[in-house]
Amino acid sequence: SESVKFDARSMTALLPPNPKNGPSTQEKLKSLKTALVALYLLVFAILIPLIGIAAAHLMNWEMKNCLVGSINASDTSQSLIGKENTSKAEMRFTVALEHMKDLEERIQSISESKANLIDAERFQNFSMTTDQRLNDALLQLSSLISSVQEHGNSIDEISKSLLSLNTTLLDVQLNTATLNHKVKESTVKQQEDISKLRERVCNVSAEIQSVKEEQERVEQEVKQEMKVLNNITNDLRLKDWEHSQTLKNITLIQGPPGPPGEKGDRGLTGQSGPPGIPGPPGLKGDRGIMGLPGIRGYSGAPGKAGRSGYPGQKGQKGEKGSTGISTTLKRVRLVDGSGPHEGRVEVFHEGRWGTVCDDRWDIRAGQVVCRSLGYQGVQAVHKRAHFGQGTGPIWLNEVMCFGRESSIEDCKIRQWGVLACSHAEDAGVTCTS
Repeated sequence: SESVKFDARSMTALLPPNPKNGPSTQEKLKSLKTALVALYLLVFAILIPLIGIAAAHLMNWEMKNCLVGSINASDTSQSLIGKENTSKAEMRFTVALEHMKDLEERIQSISESKANLIDAERFQNFSMTTDQRLNDALLQLSSLISSVQEHGNSIDEISKSLLSLNTTLLDVQLNTATLNHKVKESTVKQQEDISKLRERVCNVSAEIQSVKEEQERVEQEVKQEMKVLNNITNDLRLKDWEHSQTLKNITLIQGPPGPPGEKGDRGLTGQSGPPGIPGPPGLKGDRGIMGLPGIRGYSGAPGKAGRSGYPGQKGQKGEKGSTGISTTLKRVRLVDGSGPHEGRVEVFHEGRWGTVCDDRWDIRAGQVVCRSLGYQGVQAVHKRAHFGQGTGPIWLNEVMCFGRESSIEDCKIRQWGVLACSHAEDAGVTCTS
């Protein structure tokens, strides 16, 4: 835009001084004279052919009359008179032919002059149209010059905006370069951290492997020592049996034992012996007390059922407990089912029957309910009032059972009497009959 600019002044200098003014008076007079001469020649060219045509018609008519008169003449006329008449007629015919030739030449010259006049008129009309076209072209050139000047201003503005865009692009490139440098540095740091973590993981895995090997070695030693202990216990049992047999024999020989003697004084504590070999891991302890449940969230979509786990080892049989004091009797029943083995779960508490809310209602709670009613197990648990909505209070909500309880009252119960649940969420169960 700065190197190539349109010079409007140089173009306007080439134009005529007054393109918008009309032709001068001299030009008008010249055009008027040429128009009059052309009109005169046009009239002359039209009249002369008409006169020639009329004369030609008259000559032809006279010639016909002469020929008819010569034919109708009497045959008895003399030959000399006929010859004179024919010669006269031939002379007249030749003169008429000469006149016709002259008229044709004049007509041709008049037509040529007429064509020249027509060409002059066409040239004059062409000159006038060219003048008008030139005037229009000059007007268009002036409008183009003004538009080019306006476009030059707009091009200057565009060049300024391009310069500002170039500066902004340079700034953006600098910012991107700095960002790329920072990203490269961060990636290098992250790669170093990842390599360090990999080394640590390798070290930890090696330590774990060594610990596993040590554990296997200790387990082998423990097994061997257990075998030795089992052999020792078997030997001790045999010795005890032998001692018991010898004591029986001694009692038979020596007689009945005497009365027990007095308790002796306690001896001094001996030195502490060396630490023994660590024994095998003990049984898993009881589950701790469950914390308070949080605020109830929105119920999500039911997930896919997971695979059932492997059955655990059977635990040791516990000691028989002492009979406790009987508490107030709480009963459970199933209502509105197709049989006594299924229905809506209702609990009798404080002299009234009430329902159970289906929050955290799972297969373990259904197993406890079915076992308390005398069934072998549970077939399915139901939510959302599957067997219809009950009446009365909603006694239980968010019941947590492990499946080993004898009754639902023995499960983890937050409180009796629920206000944040409705009968549309009554729980149900189907037991195996």
